[in-house]
Amino acid sequence: MLTGLSWIQTGNNMGSGAQIDLLIDRADRCINICEIKFSRTEFSISKQYAVELANKSNVFRERTNTRKAVFITLITTYGVKQNACYTNQEENNLTMECLFM
Repeated sequence: MLTGLSWIQTGNNMGSGAQIDLLIDRADRCINICEIKFSRTEFSISKQYAVELANKSNVFRERTNTRKAVFITLITTYGVKQNACYTNQEENNLTMECLFM
């Protein structure tokens, strides 16, 4: 069973918030936190964006108390540029082409 939805947690004085474009809760006890990015070329993950991705994952885990495996998945137009931030953060990478095959 797959469940897909967006997820928003507002921040407060106890912690920061997060907005997730698409959350896929899979039957195999895994959750994909999907970030969808449009770019005319390969998408490049900056240091700041890498911190945002880590924050989204951490906030989701803390607020939901999930015991499931959580993976960050980027859905981009033309893929993700391979740089130091890419290898440290991104766990799955799909292009729009994968969605419309």
